[in-house]
This record gives sequence, structure tokens and C-alpha cells, in this order.
Amino acid sequence: MSKKVKKDHRKSMGFVRRRGVREIKQSFLVVCEGENTEPDYFRAFRMTAATVKAVGQAMNTITLVNKAISIREADRQKKRVYDQCWVVFDKDEFPANDFNQAIQLAEKNGFRVAYSNQAFEYWFLLHYNLYTGPIHRNQYKDMLTKLTGLQYNKTEGVGAVMYNLLLTHQQQAIKNADAVLAEISHGNPAEEESSTTVQKLVVELNRYL
Repeated sequence: MSKKVKKDHRKSMGFVRRRGVREIKQSFLVVCEGENTEPDYFRAFRMTAATVKAVGQAMNTITLVNKAISIREADRQKKRVYDQCWVVFDKDEFPANDFNQAIQLAEKNGFRVAYSNQAFEYWFLLHYNLYTGPIHRNQYKDMLTKLTGLQYNKTEGVGAVMYNLLLTHQQQAIKNADAVLAEISHGNPAEEESSTTVQKLVVELNRYL
């Protein structure tokens, strides 16, 4: 009688690592303007093949980018080098030149930018609808409270709550954000309200879940 061979389901799904091959994780540095919402949101990603250092600095535009550069350099001195470096900031009411120059400064120094015009919460709104045209950031709180059924605020931990609450709608949000950019992006982000590139960072993080 022939011996029955037990099927290795992990191998059939491609999960068995090759012998002698060490899996190398991707590393992210994410420096955020907001102290709570943004870093909490990005820390909530359940990474299995990457490490994420997400920090909030309570700084904006050019000041934030310069701080991000100094954080990267300080970590480099400690032998910690990142595969991807990102800055996350909003247009708010800052001068158009400051906003656009911050994007250019970041990209010149090897950072990628997840910006929002006007604010990060626009990314949350896109999980529900394709919102286009100017929406003042003062409206975001009431809109999100109505849409989520929760009293939205920017206190510590809310970013993680929003990540989990919105996760099933995330792919739609990515499509909505891309659609908005395709329609209004003409090389002047400060004047392109409402828009965001947060989805680009989200897509990258999702590659390493």
C-alpha cells in the first residue's frame, strides 16, 4: 500500500520561506504634523513585514519637513536607516507658498509626502463618499460625527479607532482620493481643495500587512 502524503497547505499558499533566505522587513519613518490623530492612525496598521515609526511633532509645513530631516539624520547616527520616509501635513490656513515649498523641500530630501488640503480628516470622509470641491476643515467634525455615529474629536487614540472603523471602506477611499487627484491635480497642491495624497502612504503600508 502506498504511503499517503500529507498536503502542506502553507506551501501551497506560498507561505513557506526558502531555506537559507532571511526575510528582510521594510522600515518606515512617518513624521506627522498632528500629535495624536495621524500617528495613532498609522500605528494602527497591523504590520507583519514592516516596522513603522510614526511620530507627531505639532509643527507645520516647512518647519515639519526640516524636523523630519533632523529625525532621520539622528536615527541614522544610531545606525537606524529607513527604507521609506514620509511627512504628513495639512494645508489648513498656511500660506500657499509655504505649503508648496514644504512639498518640494521634502521630495528634494528623499521624503514622500502625504498631504491634505485642507486637513487629514478629508481622508476619513472619502471612505463614505466622493466629496469634491472646497470643504472648510471646520465642517469635518460634524460631517464625521454624522457619518460614523460617533462624536468625532482629535484626542489621543481616535486615530486608531478611525482606522478600525473605516477599514472595510478603505479601498473605496483610495479610489475616491485617486479620482479627485486625477481631476484637479495640476501641479499646485495649495490651490487644489479638496484633495489628499494620504492614500499613497496607505497603499505602501498595505503592501506589508
